[in-house]
Amino acid sequence: MGIFTSQSDVWSFGILMWEITSLGEQPYSAKTNEDVINYVRAGGRLPMTLNCPSPLYQLMLRCWSAADARPNFKFCLENITALRKNMEDALLSPVDTI
Repeated sequence: MGIFTSQSDVWSFGILMWEITSLGEQPYSAKTNEDVINYVRAGGRLPMTLNCPSPLYQLMLRCWSAADARPNFKFCLENITALRKNMEDALLSPVDTI
């Protein structure tokens, strides 16, 4: 513990995405620092927020994987860019009218 790496930065980025989609909630707010460590080590993860698209939450979960299985930032950027494009395309596509 106490060593910062690109993998730990990716973990933190996953937490940041969660904070953004929760509109500023504090992660693990009901837990002490020790409880958070034990919870995360046991595989516990933050829940998907109401404002979070499922593909973005899947990316968060990948960011919270074991250090050697986490994506790099290039992968994260590519996924967020694709998600944004898909959302823009969905918003701009014509809607069938009755």
